[in-house]
Amino acid sequence: MTEGRGRPRSTTAHRAILDATRDLLIENGYARLSIDRVAARAEVGKQTVYRRWPSKAPLVAEAVLDGAHAPAPADTGDIHRDLRAWLHGLVAFMADARNAALIRALTAAAAEDPHDAEALYERLTGPQRDELVRRLWAGVEAGQVRVDADLDAVADALTGALVYQTLAGDDSLSVRRADGLFDVIMRGLRADRPTTAADLSSASKGFVVNSE
Repeated sequence: MTEGRGRPRSTTAHRAILDATRDLLIENGYARLSIDRVAARAEVGKQTVYRRWPSKAPLVAEAVLDGAHAPAPADTGDIHRDLRAWLHGLVAFMADARNAALIRALTAAAAEDPHDAEALYERLTGPQRDELVRRLWAGVEAGQVRVDADLDAVADALTGALVYQTLAGDDSLSVRRADGLFDVIMRGLRADRPTTAADLSSASKGFVVNSE
């Protein structure tokens, strides 16, 4: 399949390349991925791939991020229940072998190209982290979370531990293990007195989350 100079990009070819990239990443990992193999699997010419992506790192970044979304924790008014349910969902997602392979590939691509690291944060990591911090802040406002808690550190701990296990290829990733981490963190977050308006006013000065 070839495309003449100046012709609009083929949506079909574009989709076939992204699908082929994801399939090959799941089968063989990032290190064994090549433009040649992607082109062969997608049944397009190598130049068709190179016209869109100059190397495999940006190709992998787009293939993995394509359609990705960052689910936000629910807000039922119970911070413990909401965050536990959210964490269980994250564990289930990362425990899936296909998703784990794509996460590892995306991390490798981001390490190879700073622009892809930016794309990863802006489209996936950043939005997910911001939604988690917002839910934690709602817990502060509800008097369920300590007003002086470092919410950024909590968000990093909850997600970082699971990502680390996934990158390390740890097959022990489980709800039980995640619950152990969650319980330790939430014990440290629990408010030991009612939160006042003055507490919230003081704490909110340091509460900044990207609005985009």
